[in-house]
Amino acid sequence: MPVDKAWNKETESEKICERIKRCFTNRWRTRYWVSVVYYEPEHGYNLFLNIQPRNAYSRSIPIARLADCDYSELLDIITDVRQTYHFTLNYLNFPDDQVRKMRRNLR
Repeated sequence: MPVDKAWNKETESEKICERIKRCFTNRWRTRYWVSVVYYEPEHGYNLFLNIQPRNAYSRSIPIARLADCDYSELLDIITDVRQTYHFTLNYLNFPDDQVRKMRRNLR
């Protein structure tokens, strides 16, 4: 029996881009990257925008929580976000084969 999701794949990438837009200011000597974290108990993913000014600690801002998300849906969402923002992606808690596949697809 399919589970109703609280999020929609088409609108979720737009929401993620909007949240990044609110947090992103193109500052000189500041490093930006997006962390994609697999959370096994919910079979879902969390996305964080990381900001690190030079000689300062990094800050991690949660931008999305995708519960009960399939791997293929995650790839579609990340691809849409990557078309707008070309941040480095950091993958955490993923199996090695999925990381290799994502790095190949999202160049």
